[in-house]
Amino acid sequence: MDTKFELFDGGESNFNAPPSYDAVSMSSTSADSVQCRPPTTFSKEQIKQIRTTVLSLISDMVTAPDFIPSSVGPIIDACAASLPASEFTALLQESNIAGHTPLYWAVVNNRSEAFSALNKFIIRYTSNCLGDLRLACMVTSDHALFTKLELTSAFRHNKGGPLNRSLGCPTDDIQVYSGGDIQNQFTAKMQIAMFQKRMRVAQEICVELIAEGRIWCLLFYMGVDSRWYVSLGLAKDSLPARLKALFTVEAQNKQPRDLQVHFEPKKDHLLAPEGYMNCSIHTCNVLSASLGDVVMFNDTIYTDSDGALHAKLEVTLW
Repeated sequence: MDTKFELFDGGESNFNAPPSYDAVSMSSTSADSVQCRPPTTFSKEQIKQIRTTVLSLISDMVTAPDFIPSSVGPIIDACAASLPASEFTALLQESNIAGHTPLYWAVVNNRSEAFSALNKFIIRYTSNCLGDLRLACMVTSDHALFTKLELTSAFRHNKGGPLNRSLGCPTDDIQVYSGGDIQNQFTAKMQIAMFQKRMRVAQEICVELIAEGRIWCLLFYMGVDSRWYVSLGLAKDSLPARLKALFTVEAQNKQPRDLQVHFEPKKDHLLAPEGYMNCSIHTCNVLSASLGDVVMFNDTIYTDSDGALHAKLEVTLW
């Protein structure tokens, strides 16, 4: 027998017993039977009660072990129709499920269907939701989703995003590969578009990537000595790391002169995010190395015909 999901019935609502996820799963309902008939106007009390019911359904969808992917679309659409758009969008971006947003749990629990269905209702992330999504991608080491959602801090905190749009700059291409059979290693290959032009305008470029459960930050910048540098650091909430790293700028046109710099903390020191506090270990917040001036010369061998810098970062944790 079909079970109907009704947040409203004839203009009257009953919230004493919110329907469970099982009660509305597609194992016992069809898309046609998912009904939602909100009244013309909402009182504050009604909206509060509806939010409680909707949140309960969404919480089950992103955390319950008996998740049924095919049930996602109809249920979420019915939930969205039961609340004003602004209320539903706000609910999705609040830390209302065990201290995190519904989107966070959809990522962490690998509920891709639920994430896609919920995410379509959000035009712009709040700072709280965006930070939560960065954390979710870090926890799951999901660099692909991190890139797809444009969660890098360059788009949020500095002029990188607006500058790139003003220049008509394509998105930087960053690919992360594990060490294969060798544990605790990864390689990040990157093409940084319009490198010289962006550096000359902004004098810095920030690149972020996710690997080994951390958000790694590469910053290209001009130092106080007017030389060009690259630094390696960790973003907020990343665990400290004991590492050795090699950063290579690849020469183009088959030139055999790759530019290489090494990163390694001082003895007994770990690389840690800024603000990390642990009195039992010695930490540093950033590792820096000079690139000299050669990468910024006109007709340099270190950018391709489109002005992109090709580089790779190889990291070993120990």
